[in-house]
Amino acid sequence: MWLDLLWRGALVFFSVAAGLYIASRLLWKVERLAQPISQRTGVPATLVALAVAEARTPHVILADAYRRGAVGFAHLLQFTFATWPIRVVLLHLRIGVIPVALGSLGLLGAAYLGIVYLSSALGFMIALRIKAKWPELSAELKRLRGANIWRQAFSVTWRYMVFEAIFLLLDHLGVRFTFNWLPLSPEALAVASIAAFRPTYGIMAAGPAYHAGRIGSVELLLALLLGRVVYMTVYEFPRSAVQFYASIYPPSVAGRLTAYTAAVMYSTALPALAILYLFK
Repeated sequence: MWLDLLWRGALVFFSVAAGLYIASRLLWKVERLAQPISQRTGVPATLVALAVAEARTPHVILADAYRRGAVGFAHLLQFTFATWPIRVVLLHLRIGVIPVALGSLGLLGAAYLGIVYLSSALGFMIALRIKAKWPELSAELKRLRGANIWRQAFSVTWRYMVFEAIFLLLDHLGVRFTFNWLPLSPEALAVASIAAFRPTYGIMAAGPAYHAGRIGSVELLLALLLGRVVYMTVYEFPRSAVQFYASIYPPSVAGRLTAYTAAVMYSTALPALAILYLFK
């Protein structure tokens, strides 16, 4: 367990350090690839391009600018929402959610992904409405030199590892969720319970029952989405989002970014759950 913690801490440290180095030395050559999103939202292309390469690095840059008063919370929120679709798709490709969903469920898997991505699409639309006037951030990039890169990476890493250690200990409590109180078929209840622990596992478990005709398409989408909402509430937001932002920003800023993200997710997921339940 603790070796895993040290390994993940090392990955965080070196990924942040590498991202900061790229930002300070090399990124100007590739930022034009992010111009479409930058032109639509006003977010600097450098930050958008960085979000594709390494998720933490642009937030480290923004946190430094925020501490010095160069940007406000509106800038942080706009950047977070503007890059949300990119981040979630890249994450799902990296951890296998997209190939598993499409491979296991076909068109139904595509429908599930479409529902999941509604929140990031809504977040992007909100980013378009935020009229933040962005300052020139070249000074922040020039500050990323030598020892400062290592200090920034170390600062993010030790705060990340504090959160990670806490949640590793909590995992040993073995808390699991069941939905036996819901009026769903046994197959749907099993899928929802597994998805509440790991959404990708829920998709894998759903495939055989769906193709064998033991669970209908609407009920399956309901079970997968229900499990994912529980997973996001219990695991993703407190363990991943809060941990991610709190390792970079002051606690109040981390809490607000997580709360806004959660609000957008629930505003799309809960109506989708209600509609699926009505048509079950």
